Amino acid sequence: MTPAEIWWEQVGNALRLLSNVTNHLRDCRSTILHLPTAFPWRQFFYDAIERRRTRFSESRRLMTLEWDGMCDPGIQVLDELCTMEVRAEYYPGMTRGAYLGSRDDIVLCDYYVWVTGIHSKTQLLQWNEFIDQYERAAQKLRKKAVFILEYDGPDMPPTSMEQLSFVLEDYDCRVFCLETATMLANSAQRAYQAELALSIGGADPELCFALLDQGDRFLRDPIAVTRKVIADTRASDGRRFSPMDEQQIITAIWKAQLVLFFPILEQFRMDFVLKYRDQIARSLPIWESNGDQITDPLDLEIGPLCYIIGSSSGAFSTVDSEAIRLCRKVRNTLAHNKILSLEEIRCLPGS
Repeated sequence: MTPAEIWWEQVGNALRLLSNVTNHLRDCRSTILHLPTAFPWRQFFYDAIERRRTRFSESRRLMTLEWDGMCDPGIQVLDELCTMEVRAEYYPGMTRGAYLGSRDDIVLCDYYVWVTGIHSKTQLLQWNEFIDQYERAAQKLRKKAVFILEYDGPDMPPTSMEQLSFVLEDYDCRVFCLETATMLANSAQRAYQAELALSIGGADPELCFALLDQGDRFLRDPIAVTRKVIADTRASDGRRFSPMDEQQIITAIWKAQLVLFFPILEQFRMDFVLKYRDQIARSLPIWESNGDQITDPLDLEIGPLCYIIGSSSGAFSTVDSEAIRLCRKVRNTLAHNKILSLEEIRCLPGS
């Protein structure tokens, strides 16, 4: 299975987008499709739409119109999607949208027209006006053209057309990273691999995949590998990934380790206290540095536990004692905004 298949066939919002677009095509509803510029595996998305569309619309063709942002929408539709005879019969006394909408004998009526290259609100409103003119004139037609306007500009202005928006959500990227780490099976630390790729790659699944694809190399030296991937790798549509400086990468690594390993430290602390509750209770009460007294073993943090272990010879197993000391070292590293090595992570209980 490819990463594109995982994203478009297993991730919730991606599947919903495919279904929503397909439903609008099936129902012959012209629509504005608001997509992010960094749109993952774009060609796979187009191919998936085409596969779904052919199930219900063999009589229609899906035509892609690449707009250059300069030509009037009506002129381009007339020039590229209509015959010479239809162009010759147009007269300037009406808009091109109204003219085309008045004709039920042209091939345009059998088309889905997917327009790309719309990047600004002004451009979007140009196309919306043309389609408004076409729709008003085509109200009585038995069959008419359906337009999909693909827009990657800022937030959409109010329009008369229906709108579909797609946002790359963190939880979708998390699902993708976990599924992809499992599919690749190129590291024993898959939970950490997925969390690290998510933290660095953010809302760019293609960057997340490029990092996951590096396997243990990525986990051993995430700073160097991330810099190399960003410098040398391109997304499926040829775009460059957004640059990151070293401090940004370090911060992302630290956040991933904080999210994944602090709960592990806390769980091990709790398990240790419950296992040795009676032995620990003999050393209580103790006082914290701020003067507070601790009388319940469950209230002890890892630092005081290490102190009790050191002053209670033979009361705790060597393995558990060393594990608690490692947990203290790991906790202090993370608490001081420093990152852990892969060796420390592999030794951490429960990681």
